[in-house]
Amino acid sequence: MREETQELIKKFEQDHEIYVSATEALTYWVVYARVQQVHEEGPHHLHHGIKYVSGPGQDGNVLVLRDPFVSDAYSVESWGPMETIDDFVNIALDRILADKDAADQGQEEGCGTSCG
Repeated sequence: MREETQELIKKFEQDHEIYVSATEALTYWVVYARVQQVHEEGPHHLHHGIKYVSGPGQDGNVLVLRDPFVSDAYSVESWGPMETIDDFVNIALDRILADKDAADQGQEEGCGTSCG
């Protein structure tokens, strides 16, 4: 992973208070984000996780696991061509924000079973 991508992750964490880790292995890439919940009464101090898994030779297919520690549910998405983990991280950061915004607006389940 390029140094610029590592700096981008750090800035993303600071700007959005979302904790992100990226792992690059020989046959796969993983981006994991812990997203803080925000509701009308203010921020929750609970986080939910989103994990994106892909890799070289996957033709842009990405395994998306929402709350991977709570549920085994997953979906498969196509993100288009990704040559490097840097490409994967850039797209993942955009998706993390989109998923967070959707959850904050109540458009999709954001907390899994951890809110209640």
